[in-house]
Amino acid sequence: MAISIRLPSEDEALLGRAAGTLGMSKSEFIRRSIAAYAEKMLPGEQTLAEIDARYIGKGGGLRQPESVADPRKRAIVERLREKHGYAG
Repeated sequence: MAISIRLPSEDEALLGRAAGTLGMSKSEFIRRSIAAYAEKMLPGEQTLAEIDARYIGKGGGLRQPESVADPRKRAIVERLREKHGYAG
């Protein structure tokens, strides 16, 4: 499906530089950028570890609150688990 968008000249120049740096066309750069952004925004398609890393950090997870390194984050995770139950 063809889509047409209008970009301000500054954005178009930025797009051209970024695509050129990677050695691809502007269209390919846009396709890959949309796919990468969509993956970040669709939590149902992310792994549980990716969701934990995004919202809690790489030092622990919702499924193991004792592994969360930051005591403030760990307290929040424990309170959320008490309120809502086991998260996974």
